[in-house]
Amino acid sequence: MKDFDFVYREYSEEESAVYEKAMREILVNIKQGMSFQDAVDKVEVSDKNLKSLIEDDALKILIAELCYVSKIPFEEFANMLGLPIEKVRNANFEMLEDIQMTLNNTFNKNQRSGNA
Repeated sequence: MKDFDFVYREYSEEESAVYEKAMREILVNIKQGMSFQDAVDKVEVSDKNLKSLIEDDALKILIAELCYVSKIPFEEFANMLGLPIEKVRNANFEMLEDIQMTLNNTFNKNQRSGNA
């Protein structure tokens, strides 16, 4: 896995509300038959960094739900959403890295020092 510096940021209530609303809209747009990018582009978020996070998270959520839970192959998933397969594979890899980092952080927090 690649090394990178992850900086966790607390979001304001307003940013969290924008995030939740945008995520709901993207998922509804996709259910109505839009391609992933059209669904994302239709959602208005003025903060470009927040919109980028929303786009990344939405794709990772869809991969988790459709590829891992519903067992849809990545190639079929990419075709369904009108995405290049490489974008899907990269997002999947990033999602797995996120999971690994979360597990490592959780494990490290729960470790006790000393002899048990």
